[in-house]
Formats: sequence, C-alpha cells, structure tokens
Amino acid sequence: MLKDLEPKEALSPQRSLQSIIKLAVKFPTLVREEDLDDLQDEWKNLLHFKESLKNMSDSAISFWHELRAVKDGNNSQKFKLLPDFMCSLLALPHSSACVERIFSQLNIIKTKRTNKLHVSTVANRLLAKQAIARQGATCCQWEPSASLIRNVVDGHCHKRYLAREAARKQKEVTTMYSDDADLFSEEEEEPLHVFLQ
Repeated sequence: MLKDLEPKEALSPQRSLQSIIKLAVKFPTLVREEDLDDLQDEWKNLLHFKESLKNMSDSAISFWHELRAVKDGNNSQKFKLLPDFMCSLLALPHSSACVERIFSQLNIIKTKRTNKLHVSTVANRLLAKQAIARQGATCCQWEPSASLIRNVVDGHCHKRYLAREAARKQKEVTTMYSDDADLFSEEEEEPLHVFLQ
C-alpha cells in the first residue's frame, strides 16, 4: 500500500490503492475516524488536479509538502488532511536497527560492574562514543581539540553542567507551583516547595 506514497503512483488513474481508508485505518493515530471520509474525498480529488500538479516535485517528501499550498477556486487550502497524512507516513521509521544498535552500545557500557551508573552518566558516555565514532577514530586515537581542552581547564564544562543541573532542579520546583492561592500563606510569601524541603 505504501507504494502510493510516490507521486507518480498517486496521480495514476490505475493506482493500486483506490480507497485510502484501507491504509488510514492501519494508522489510527495519524487520522481521526471522523476525518476518514474527508481524507478519501481528497484522495479522489487528487486525480482531478493532476494537470495542475505536473510542475510539482517528483520527490515524495517535496510533493506532499508542496500539495499543502494548492488552493481551490475560493483561495482556500484544497488538500488539508491528505498531505499531513502522507508526510506522517513518510516520517515513520521502517526499521528499528538504529535503536537496536544503541541498546547494544548501552549493554556494553552498563555491565554487572557498572550497573549503578547514573542515567546521565550512561547518556554522556553514549554521546561521547558517538562523537568519537563520527570523527572516524577510536578512544585511543581521538585527539581533543584545543578549544575543548581550554574549556575543561578553565572550568567552562563544569559550569555548564552546574547550570544544566540548576535549571533541571528549577524546573522540578516550578512544576510544584499551582495557580491556587492556597499555596501561599497570608503572612509569608513562601512558596510550597520551601515547606517540602
């Protein structure tokens, strides 16, 4: 069914998918049930606009994105649901291999000996490993740049870490706030988080 994502196939009167509803019901999170009839109408109308769509891109991604700009006689958007649905289908991952590779790397980092590592430490190790791999080196061959060494020596890396931690803690504190006036006492203007600490 996904071959109809290609513009040439979608604009062909002999297209294999006459009803796009068959495809849409397989992805219920992409199109609401009450929009299925409108989506089918747009799918049928696509053939009527075939001549005006000739100059559009042959690339599936570009075609469906450009279809959003097509206007009808009232200068309103002709295709509202179809381009969004097709672009969403194009964005779906067709393989989980990249995720499986990350889990394999995670298993190498988090062993029986290192199972108590903090999540941020594991994430930073994964990022460091990926950054070194992007440079085509191993950890033994990798040469840190002069600016990185200068940042570490001057303490900028640690300062950024502390700033991120402070922002994270501030975010945790602000989620405790509410619009309710009960969180503040009449005499003291202390927020609730002060009493919880």
